[in-house]
Amino acid sequence: MADFQTAFKITILGNEGGYNPGIGERETYKGIDRGANPGWSGWKIIDALTDANPHLSVDEVNEALAKNSELQANIAAFYRINYWQPVALDAVNDQQLANNLFDCSVNQGEGLARKFMQQACNVVIGESNSLLKTLVVDKQIGPETLNAVNTLPASKLMDAINSLRLASYQDDSEFSEWGSIWEKRLLKYKTS
Repeated sequence: MADFQTAFKITILGNEGGYNPGIGERETYKGIDRGANPGWSGWKIIDALTDANPHLSVDEVNEALAKNSELQANIAAFYRINYWQPVALDAVNDQQLANNLFDCSVNQGEGLARKFMQQACNVVIGESNSLLKTLVVDKQIGPETLNAVNTLPASKLMDAINSLRLASYQDDSEFSEWGSIWEKRLLKYKTS
């Protein structure tokens, strides 16, 4: 079964960055947007630190926040509950697929990650001589979807998921600004 911590390190620690007080975008920490998540309990810790230390630079704030084990555990729990579990990634056998779907969930929304999971399975089923029947794309990750994800060739599923993700990025009105960064998230399947 896929490991949450592995995917968390790649997506959150690798792609989402640290504290942004709202320069050029909304206030965020580790990808958690205050506007979209105003009730997240981590903001109390961040506010306490920044209010008590208004002289700190953003780099110094990041350094202090990184040392706060309660905050770091809170971040991991937030992502596990909101972006890993809704896509049933604990039940995915292939770590690379789980990493990709977790990144999709975080970056494009867990609903799209579930949809792309099912659509990718249907693409691979349609291209192969698989005995699996086509999935209903209902964003409900149940036994049929998980069986398909865990039975079909992972490298082909990864390619199909990446194609769906790329098409979604290209349809986004902010693609001209963020597209090159988003495309770097579409990792190729490594066979060795």
